[in-house]
Amino acid sequence: MKTASILRALALLLICLLPALPVRAEDALRSAYRSGVSTTLSASVGAFNSVLGHATTGYGQVRLTDKGFFLATPASSRAPRMWWAFEAREYHGDTRGRKFDMLLGFEKPLGVRTRLGFATGYGVAELDTGREIRSRTLSFAPYLQTKLNDNLGFKAWAALARPDYRLGSTPRAAWRTAAGLDANGAYKLRKLDLSGTAGLSLSRQASSGVGDVSGWQIGKLTATLRTRATLRLERNFRPYFELGYSYGAWVDDGSSGDYETPSLKTGLSWTHKKRSFTLNLNGTQVFDPVQPLVLSTNYSIRF
Repeated sequence: MKTASILRALALLLICLLPALPVRAEDALRSAYRSGVSTTLSASVGAFNSVLGHATTGYGQVRLTDKGFFLATPASSRAPRMWWAFEAREYHGDTRGRKFDMLLGFEKPLGVRTRLGFATGYGVAELDTGREIRSRTLSFAPYLQTKLNDNLGFKAWAALARPDYRLGSTPRAAWRTAAGLDANGAYKLRKLDLSGTAGLSLSRQASSGVGDVSGWQIGKLTATLRTRATLRLERNFRPYFELGYSYGAWVDDGSSGDYETPSLKTGLSWTHKKRSFTLNLNGTQVFDPVQPLVLSTNYSIRF
């Protein structure tokens, strides 16, 4: 009787466990897929913001950064030009892998203070988010830059993209829309430069399902404020102090949430002709003890 009771208990346990296995597999697949979608979405929006920042600052330049490089045909501020950019991102941790974005653009002046441009991009990602996921993304984005006066300016862009994802041999498609708006200001005092930016970016992606996982939508909103004070010293040295604040909200498959991130940075820059060197210390640990102190350097050459 005792043995029969044990067997019945084991059988009941197996009956309870068997239906749970597909659910856990479905949850793991959904988590891996959603993590890949979120990573590629954030990277693509970041690439557009970064590259269009280069495109709307200066003319006839080559820029080398820690993420990639930017190349533009020589042109005055009143002439059309073309540009090409490449950016690469590498991920370590829960999400591992690489993401590459290549963008090609053309812009022309509209009047004295405004420029209109069109950019097309192609992105490739090879990620491991618990499952191997690959993506290919083709995107198109018009953008506009204008200056109200010598101190205030605006930059706006909007993008439409068609990402294709593949988990193993299973392809899945999605549609993505994104937009960004930035206002910037700069003022020069006797020995001090004051600058600031306010930015807002929105993104939304509708992804089809995979296997037993149904399709869903993901949306993100990010608002940022930044102000910087830079001392003008001799020999092209420029120490600076910067305060920033970022607020984000997200919606993912019916769930939602928000976050806020204050930031504190200091450092210095040195320029000589077309070369520059920067040293930055991220002291956000002052606001969030969990954050580490981060020291970074960057050396760039413009041609």
